[in-house]
Amino acid sequence: MILVESVLSKGDDDGRERDVAPLTWDERRKARQKIVTRAGREVGLALRTGTMLHPGDVLYRDDRLVIEVEGVPERVFVLSPATAVDACLCCYQIGNLHRPIGLDGSRIVTPYERALEAPIARLGVPFDIDERVFTHATLSGPASHVH
Repeated sequence: MILVESVLSKGDDDGRERDVAPLTWDERRKARQKIVTRAGREVGLALRTGTMLHPGDVLYRDDRLVIEVEGVPERVFVLSPATAVDACLCCYQIGNLHRPIGLDGSRIVTPYERALEAPIARLGVPFDIDERVFTHATLSGPASHVH
């Protein structure tokens, strides 16, 4: 098993075999876990608490191989609030469930949770359910809210 204790800087990886570790948003939040790459390599993550992985992050590199994080498309809500008040009310409902938000222009994106459908529908805010790689938004970079 390959042990990863820190995320490596991006570099010139031409000529190396490229393998990817496909991870959902929730999996990219876990600093300690065992994962399997697309080629079947076992990787043990022992990252600093609070480390958030992003698609394209380099987990491992040697003379022959580089392993990168790949975001897995997952089911998400894509909310299209027409006003700032609607956007705030949507974010309030999402926050009540301690779910993250991402931004796509003026749209709000959050991982799909059936419990959100009724409150959002009551607000009258148009939404779609889509499949995409989810990455949450913060003002100061990647972070997570934990109680």
